[in-house]
Amino acid sequence: MSLTREDMLRELELLPVWRLRSPLAETLLQPSVPEKAPSIETQVVAMPVVEVSAESVVVATETPIVQEDAAALIAEIKPPDISPEPVVQSPWLLYCPQAGDVPSQQLLQNIVLALRLPADEVVLHQQIVSLDQVKTRFCVLFGLEAANHFLNAEHRELVSVRGQLHTQGNMAYVITHDPRAMLENPQLKKEVWQDLCLLLAQKEMESA
Repeated sequence: MSLTREDMLRELELLPVWRLRSPLAETLLQPSVPEKAPSIETQVVAMPVVEVSAESVVVATETPIVQEDAAALIAEIKPPDISPEPVVQSPWLLYCPQAGDVPSQQLLQNIVLALRLPADEVVLHQQIVSLDQVKTRFCVLFGLEAANHFLNAEHRELVSVRGQLHTQGNMAYVITHDPRAMLENPQLKKEVWQDLCLLLAQKEMESA
């Protein structure tokens, strides 16, 4: 005797068997159809076309600066008066830029020793400078050419300016023979010493 499915469930105390109603089962078995998304109506709004003429366009430009006003403004701004620092500062200055040989150098050193001045008060300068680049009280200019360049002068003959004490502002100076001339004619050393004595006498007078 064969048992049916219901007999087996009854023996297992699983009856009654619940069955789904046919309409509900059919509903669940039917595939779900997604709902249609609501349609969104879009409207294209036409923008009005605006015609722009070249005459109606205004271009912003910078206000030009009048050159005359700029020049006047620059002219009003004056740099401060600043005096340049002097290249040489010493109570005594011996200026001789043309002495490049050894005998001339030795002769100049002997002249410095003969003055018997403190070493920190005497400068033997052998580079080309001008009057506005030095600050000194007593100055010896060796040679007419060097003296003219230093003083921005045009003395034609040494004989017309040597043997005299000259002044330029607060500076007392003499113009004398250069070392080369003294080496060629040793008799000129006496004249150079006479010129140096003019400055030494001026120094003694100021110290008294």
